[in-house]
Amino acid sequence: MKFRTETRRKPVEHTVGGITHTVDKPYQVRTPVLPADWDSRAIKAASSLVLALTLVAVVWSTISIGSLLQGGSGYAAAAVFDVSWVTVLLLEWMARFDPGKREFARNLGFVLVGVTAGAIFWHGMLLGSVAMAVVGAAVSVIAKALWMAIFKHVEKPLSDADRQWVDAEISKANAKLAVAGVRRRVAVAEVQARAEILAAERLLNELDDQANTAEQITVDVIHGEKDLPPLTSPNKVREPAEPLPSITELARAQVTAGASNKEAAEEILRVRPDAKPESVQATVRREARRINGPYL
Repeated sequence: MKFRTETRRKPVEHTVGGITHTVDKPYQVRTPVLPADWDSRAIKAASSLVLALTLVAVVWSTISIGSLLQGGSGYAAAAVFDVSWVTVLLLEWMARFDPGKREFARNLGFVLVGVTAGAIFWHGMLLGSVAMAVVGAAVSVIAKALWMAIFKHVEKPLSDADRQWVDAEISKANAKLAVAGVRRRVAVAEVQARAEILAAERLLNELDDQANTAEQITVDVIHGEKDLPPLTSPNKVREPAEPLPSITELARAQVTAGASNKEAAEEILRVRPDAKPESVQATVRREARRINGPYL
């Protein structure tokens, strides 16, 4: 067995002049080197070769079908043929632990690669070359078959009991995601409802104040205690009956509910039109860093 020397560090106490601090002291250890995993390297090499062949098939089919579609924008449409069955290959790999989804992806891949091969064969026959028609169509089919062989080799078969256990774990994880999504929507709806209520209460309070003021002015005018005031008073600013929620409180509620910085800023400006957009955005960013952490 091969070994290699690694330099590591460990905390130790170091005293100078009667003052002790903890410092990192380097030391060396010998660790065994794992033998080369040739199976893994072989799979990676085979996958790389098949990927290269797939790229050749994509280019070939794009040129062939693009020419069949009179070139120009026809090349863009031709790219759809191979991109479609290559995309289904990825879906088949992602569904490797779900037999139902994997079978659907595999069957759909057969249909799509068959359509691609048929279009390439048609183009070759129009050119009057049977060899180009057959060989060109076989390129995509061979690429598809090689990917099936790769997937079959790396497939990890599961017993019926193990598959049921995996399905139960996936179902439990999906349930948690669903509950989290529902709770987020409910929280956002509650925040919006509270903001609407605050805005409505503010408007009602202002209307009540205006009605009470108009009623008092009317009584005073009838009794001759004062003259009728002008209809408008631009220099007079009326304070709301109840204080509005602070920008920080609104930002904290929006971020907690899962709203993005942009959505939170727009909602706050709707509730607090008197606030400055720059101040609102800065407050939302600060609350997002405080609640979600600096790296989220």
